[in-house]
Amino acid sequence: MVNKLTILKLGGSVITKKSKALTFNRNSVEKLSNVIKKFNEPLIIVHGAGSFGHYYAKRYGISSKPTRSTKHVVKIRDSMQSLNHKIVEIFHQNGVNTFSFSPIYMYHNRKIPNIWKNTLQKSISFDLVPMTFGDVLLSNNGFYIHSGDLIVYDLCKLLNPKRVVFASNIDGIYQNLDDNSSLVPIIKNNKNNLKFSKINYDVTGGIKTKITQSLKIANLGIEVQITNGLNSKNLIKALKGEHIGTLFIGDKH
Repeated sequence: MVNKLTILKLGGSVITKKSKALTFNRNSVEKLSNVIKKFNEPLIIVHGAGSFGHYYAKRYGISSKPTRSTKHVVKIRDSMQSLNHKIVEIFHQNGVNTFSFSPIYMYHNRKIPNIWKNTLQKSISFDLVPMTFGDVLLSNNGFYIHSGDLIVYDLCKLLNPKRVVFASNIDGIYQNLDDNSSLVPIIKNNKNNLKFSKINYDVTGGIKTKITQSLKIANLGIEVQITNGLNSKNLIKALKGEHIGTLFIGDKH
């Protein structure tokens, strides 16, 4: 079962309207649920924060560095719980049996303990779709933000999936966001000399971090690509292994 596993990361740009604080993109999530319903292979979903968690994190200066500011942390966590509930509700209404796991219970000392491997595998064997999300986690030094992209990497180390698909609001990685012809079809260990001067960053590092994490995953021998999650046809093709978007190739390929 595990070697057939796909991990799908739903970026904040496809589940929320990132230009408007705390704005859920219901229409997009409805379409995503319909795509996932058609995908009949083992799947784990991780979703980002979008205009929910990032709004408060940026407002209060909360990042991956530990903080003891509990008042601000609570607002971020509440917003992420709210976003997750909205997504799960729509998925359930459309026949996708998502089963949500809060990451704060999954992590210990910034790692996912091996016991979670069995828990997630059992969930999948019961025809459930495990779902988790970037959130505020607790460490010995305080609270910190652990992004959905980092969670995907941690899950890859734990489960060794066949494939990872990052669903964004663009077709892949561009050399220049203002030039639609500059899509990069393949990235090999960032030897493409990519520039990030025109990319807006969020509190978890944005596209630059996504590229770094994608290459780390590819170096585990796992197929990774970034594609447009707003394009239902392309997304289902990517989930099934077609090269749609930007493909990452690691040292083991």
